[in-house]
Amino acid sequence: MVSLVKRLKYYCDFDDDATKPLLELPGRYMDVMRGAELIRAGDSPTHGFIVESGWAMRYTLLSDGRRQVLNVLMPGDMFDLQVFVAAQADHSVTALTDMNVKLFRAEDLLDVFNSSGRIAQALWWTAVQEEAMLREQIVRNGRRNAAERIAHFVLELHRRALMVDEGQGTSFRLPLTQSVIGDALGLTSIHVNRVLKRFRDCGLITKNGQWIELVDRDALVALCDFDPSYLHLDAYPRRLRFRNS
Repeated sequence: MVSLVKRLKYYCDFDDDATKPLLELPGRYMDVMRGAELIRAGDSPTHGFIVESGWAMRYTLLSDGRRQVLNVLMPGDMFDLQVFVAAQADHSVTALTDMNVKLFRAEDLLDVFNSSGRIAQALWWTAVQEEAMLREQIVRNGRRNAAERIAHFVLELHRRALMVDEGQGTSFRLPLTQSVIGDALGLTSIHVNRVLKRFRDCGLITKNGQWIELVDRDALVALCDFDPSYLHLDAYPRRLRFRNS
């Protein structure tokens, strides 16, 4: 829950007392191994999940086995909210790294909403961000070329990673295979490899294992016309502020 609270405090003016109902949300923690499926398409989830540590991917499969990665889940993210409406999952979620997640029941989170309008509004803010990222994904894959897609995707993940201490400065941990990146961006893994090699050769990035450094971040921003305003991460003056009542 620490990761989720840290994320909410980035958007909202919260003191420690205000987050107490969320920190005390009933549930249990579960360790998940890399490659394990947390949700399968067609499942009827009985619990929602909050990512405490580790990364996962949300994806769908076509009948011939082709995969579309819909988004990447990081610490502080919440899924699968079909549990609120007793709907079957229309996608799958697989761990990209070893993870620790908290399982919660829908009725327990609703109790938190009912007891704290602040938390309900703050979680709404995270939903606004996720919707904005999905819109940006449509533009990224529909109108940008391969180099622009990869640069934009990497820059987005960098900004998100900094929020939850998955990076520092221009460096961050990127535990995604080229196959996962390709499936997120509608590219082959070979094409992803070529573009990343070009970025390295041009001095835009360096990579050491799972860690990537944006050596010339400004050039990457210019390449893909990256505007992070859709992430709402620089909107400190517009943070949600709450009445004392």
